[in-house]
Amino acid sequence: MSELASLASVMLRFWLAVFPLVRAQLHDWERIAAEIPDPELRAQALATLDSERLSAAGAALFATTAPHVRGRTGRELVRALVAYQVICDYLDTLAEQPSADPVGNGAQLHRALADAVADGPLADHYRHHRAREDGGYLAALVAACREGCVALPAYPAVRSAALREARRNEVQGLNHAPGAVREPGLQAWAEALAADPATGDARWFELAAAGSSSLAVLALIAAAADPATTPETAEQVRCAYFPWIETLSTLLDSVADREHDLRTGELNFVSRYASQAEAIARLREVTARAVAGARALPRGERHVVLVAGMVAMHVSESGAWLPWTAPVTRAVLRAADTLAMPLLLRLLRAWRRIRERRGQAAGPAGAAPIPTGQLTPVPPSPQ
Repeated sequence: MSELASLASVMLRFWLAVFPLVRAQLHDWERIAAEIPDPELRAQALATLDSERLSAAGAALFATTAPHVRGRTGRELVRALVAYQVICDYLDTLAEQPSADPVGNGAQLHRALADAVADGPLADHYRHHRAREDGGYLAALVAACREGCVALPAYPAVRSAALREARRNEVQGLNHAPGAVREPGLQAWAEALAADPATGDARWFELAAAGSSSLAVLALIAAAADPATTPETAEQVRCAYFPWIETLSTLLDSVADREHDLRTGELNFVSRYASQAEAIARLREVTARAVAGARALPRGERHVVLVAGMVAMHVSESGAWLPWTAPVTRAVLRAADTLAMPLLLRLLRAWRRIRERRGQAAGPAGAAPIPTGQLTPVPPSPQ
């Protein structure tokens, strides 16, 4: 099947079979979050669900890489994918809050990611957090992901790989640490991965960027919906997404946010390259590896569509076309080498224009949130 035909197939399957399940899942989580006893945690959970709707929908896009997305398997697959991404986004919000021990707090909170794809007792995720009375909200998310995963026919074949990548995602707890400890901590974390042959020639900040992405876990959960998936298949999926597809996703997010991050002092991975020329050359190479890895997977044309959608989502942002970032963006688009890209880019640029008009109509307070049932039909993208 051509990649353009795959794009049409992915879009059709998503909007007909997957998105109604996503909408129902998000509605349920909003209802549960609204009952959180602690007002601070309740506000943060609800705000995150509202602002990260597209992230959860993008996670559910991975269901389209499975052979079937209808019936019980399809429902449980979407349940697991949405729950995992909602956990990621919620923990990111919590880790941004002031803490007496930001590193310990971030690490402890993010243990929920490994718990979500494992079994056994849960960690005390709020141990170092200033607020903890969430009424069981985080534990319910973890339970939903676990239950969705174990209902998938090949989950035993992917569990080990999924757990390995979920533990990598715990590095996100370092991303909001004070600058003096953040970079040394990320470097030490990356150096500990040297034994993994999948890392290849990736630099420390490229590995940290990959660890900050949920894409490998989502791809592995989706692979578990296929009864034909073996541990060898799971390892192939893991090595395609970690590090190169995940690195590309986070680096492109950094490209779009570079100017903002430089002003605010926030972590920006692409700024670690020594020069614009080095960033262009390296992003071109990372993009080519990411697309080649996706194309080599079972139903690889669908994975390529997801990678192209992720690229288009980031490069359609205005921050990707500033004087420093525009040459980097052009290099990525040339290296992507997929016929799906031009169409996706046009769709996403049109979608962003619609959102901007909605924001202008909402007045100076900013764009009105997009209701769950009114998402514009273009492929979203998780981080």
